[in-house]
Amino acid sequence: MSEEVMAVPAAGPAATPKHVTGLMNPLGSAATRAMREQARRRRDAEAKLQQHLLQIRNKQSGA
Repeated sequence: MSEEVMAVPAAGPAATPKHVTGLMNPLGSAATRAMREQARRRRDAEAKLQQHLLQIRNKQSGA
């Protein structure tokens, strides 16, 4: 095996990635941001629906 494959990963400051400004947007492309926003909205809507269903179930069992 080559030394490259067997090398131990660096620790400390050497392990942190170097950030180059201006080449890439750290938040991703517009499509990626839109997809994340849509996923967040879906999760929020699902949580709201689950809460609503639990409230209805509690009302029905208590009545």
